[in-house]
Amino acid sequence: MAVPQQVIDWLLEINNPPVRYLTLTNLLRRPPESHEVRKAKSRLMQYEVTQGILRRGEEFWHDDDRAYWKYTGKHWQLIFLGHFLADRRDPRIRDGVNGILQKRGWVSKSGGQCLTANLLAALMRLGYGDHPMVKEETEALASRILLEGGICCKAMDYSLLLRCHMAQPKLLLCFAQVPPEQRSREVTSAIELIVKDLLRNEVFVYVSGHQKQWQEILTRQPKKADLASGQTVLAWIQDQRDRFLKSRGLGQRCPKQGWIKFGFPLHYNSDILEAMYALAVLGVPMTAHLERPLRIIRDKMTAEGTWILENSLNGKMLVDVEEKGTPSKWLSYFGHCVLSHFAGE
Repeated sequence: MAVPQQVIDWLLEINNPPVRYLTLTNLLRRPPESHEVRKAKSRLMQYEVTQGILRRGEEFWHDDDRAYWKYTGKHWQLIFLGHFLADRRDPRIRDGVNGILQKRGWVSKSGGQCLTANLLAALMRLGYGDHPMVKEETEALASRILLEGGICCKAMDYSLLLRCHMAQPKLLLCFAQVPPEQRSREVTSAIELIVKDLLRNEVFVYVSGHQKQWQEILTRQPKKADLASGQTVLAWIQDQRDRFLKSRGLGQRCPKQGWIKFGFPLHYNSDILEAMYALAVLGVPMTAHLERPLRIIRDKMTAEGTWILENSLNGKMLVDVEEKGTPSKWLSYFGHCVLSHFAGE
């Protein structure tokens, strides 16, 4: 079925300029040179949330010590502004971005791929895709994924899983910002590796079936003072994990329940809708592995053709985005993009 006209009209309302622009260009396929698209693009900065963030710029742009403070530091504001398709020509954005480009403290060589991917995607959405640093770090991120066989970070030291699955959609959305004709072999291969893993796990079925038993072991970890000389708590945990996996294995994979609640914007974690949107943007074809997550997305659509905001950062961000428990224009745009691609609407 096609997107209901009343939903299209709702998405095109002027109170959410980014969704209006995205609906025109990606759902209705209006050409970029058309008058309505150019007019919609010229109004992107009128988004109330964008203006609310920029009005509070003195609180974060020049604060390096709290750059990654959830969800109020400057790194997070750049991520949000990228989602909202803000205009890089605004001096408040330009000055803040220049500072972030000059300092690569957000680029970690050990873990932190979620932050790096989120910031690179934001920079590319803001129009910095041709910046040498952005290109260099995008390539470096892809190379890390290939070298490590996925997303390897310190948080996984305490997990039965050796690689992170929560941030996979973030990396795909980052690499998707690189035009297909400009993607290097490394970027293309990194996309293929992540897509293959998402398909193998039906997008969100990756949690170990023995997670509860493993958590019980973690609660018994000793204090450093109780360990033998030279032993660390982390070494104890890894030894316990090796024994656990050798005797029990991962067990049957279970769904990541948190991914069933949809939200926007998200943080380092993801959900089914964002993951499926990333796959749709990359043009991944429909397969049997995607039937389960696609069915969940369909089932969560209301009778009116919208999706409800179930997961929200409101109260944590500097400015709230939509209202939790009500129809979300952002989620409804993503949902119809997913159905349009995978269900042939």
